[in-house]
Amino acid sequence: MDRNTGAEPATAAKRARPKARKAAPSHDFQSDALGYKLRLAQVRAFDLFFEMLAPLELSPARVTALSLIAMNTGINQAALAKELGVAGPSVLKLVDALEGAQWIRRVEVEGDRRRYSLEITEQGQERLATLSERLAEYEVRLSSGLSAAERETLMDLLDRVAR
Repeated sequence: MDRNTGAEPATAAKRARPKARKAAPSHDFQSDALGYKLRLAQVRAFDLFFEMLAPLELSPARVTALSLIAMNTGINQAALAKELGVAGPSVLKLVDALEGAQWIRRVEVEGDRRRYSLEITEQGQERLATLSERLAEYEVRLSSGLSAAERETLMDLLDRVAR
């Protein structure tokens, strides 16, 4: 203490007060991350998909491929790969699996022995009918926490993000 003023020396006062700390950088990469929220939604969508559709032996990729082939009779493997956004070897495995399940068939393209077009079989049509019913139920369950307007808005927003 200073004898003349009765005050403590400045160094003692500084020691008595806690020092203000600089804020640590935030390492929370999840709370406000669109990519992370999209991934969580995808995990939920896939979990529900497999819960509801596992008995049909269809993955999301097979469903999409089967749907594209049904909507585009005669599509070839290269065009299917492009629509799916996958490489040729990946689509080959997918087509082999669908053909092995007898849901599609390869048809030779007249005049080009190296190319095949893809068609849905009768069994494939039956699978699509069952799938259509199950997917309708899936969509209802997946969007159960949303109003019809919210679901429509979310679909629009996801379309914009996907572009």
